[in-house]
Amino acid sequence: MTRTISNQSDKRWGGYIPWFFRDRDYIGVGNFLLFFERASHRIYQLLFHNELGIPNLSHFDSMLESKSHQVYRSIKNGHGVSNIASRIRDYFAPPTIKKEMEILLYNDPEEVKFRELSKTVARIGFQEPAISVLPPGLMPAKNITPAIDTKKMRQEHKQMAAQMNLTAERRRAEYYRLLFVQRLGVLEVLIRMLHRRTSAFDDFIQDLRSFFAEAEIMLDIDADTCLVNLLEERLLQKEIIDTLMPRLASRFPERAKELINAYHDTLSGKDFGDIFIGAFKTLEEIARRITNDSNFEFNEKNLQKYFPKIHKTIHATIVRLGAHRGDRGGHGKASPEPHEMRYLLFSICNIALLLLDYNP
Repeated sequence: MTRTISNQSDKRWGGYIPWFFRDRDYIGVGNFLLFFERASHRIYQLLFHNELGIPNLSHFDSMLESKSHQVYRSIKNGHGVSNIASRIRDYFAPPTIKKEMEILLYNDPEEVKFRELSKTVARIGFQEPAISVLPPGLMPAKNITPAIDTKKMRQEHKQMAAQMNLTAERRRAEYYRLLFVQRLGVLEVLIRMLHRRTSAFDDFIQDLRSFFAEAEIMLDIDADTCLVNLLEERLLQKEIIDTLMPRLASRFPERAKELINAYHDTLSGKDFGDIFIGAFKTLEEIARRITNDSNFEFNEKNLQKYFPKIHKTIHATIVRLGAHRGDRGGHGKASPEPHEMRYLLFSICNIALLLLDYNP
């Protein structure tokens, strides 16, 4: 995972950079649609009943658009408390997220190219094939469109359809991820705007934190700073030392030792790029032992072959996680920052547990 704001000390930010700028490349595991279903309902309740005594909800709605750098758009569908609460709720609600994802997917370059090719194949299916070979000595007339190789085009269409099926879940997951990151950022902005040292505010934050826990999303909210954060080291230590290591050591002691070393290297501040590459290599070695495939790599084909019962969304997450090994060398990106490395290592350990628990 890489950060997208290189100079966070820039004073023009005013001391606060929204989540969708700080962690635009965030890759999370969990049921985000469930989280936003819960959160959207709670936000509506908070605003409709004005639990925090906001003096002017219409102004609050407009300010949310400004403070979120217009990631949230205030679409005027009427006046009054009910309409304001409803449109903010609807922005976070799963049906809106799904609709936006479908629009993004429809405009995906691969989808556009495939639709155009499909139209062409359908059109030539109702036309007489052009003469592709002229008699000897006869030159083609000028401005005549070359003949279409219908057989080749149909084969290309068939191959592209197969490829589209293979990448559909990955592309859908990526567009969902973009929308989730945007809404996490808007939620953080909304929390900061609502910040009050009251029991009602504390109750609201605690509800959101419990929604993260229910949805198994490794995020938390700091009620003091009003920031959405990745989980702290204590949870990473609990998962690695208390949960994963005893089970992993009983089957693959060397691999357990490698992950423990990665954990201690993370705490000591060693090069996080090297730590991640090594930890992910350990994860692949675990998968190779479990599958008895010495050439196993985390790609869509192998995951479908050996772990078909694992949800395709998790398949896509694992593949994206592995792709970060090439970030620094392939794209010139810096090593992960400390909080990012904690998340990456946490993800690797969660995947290791998932593989150990897998029942073919």
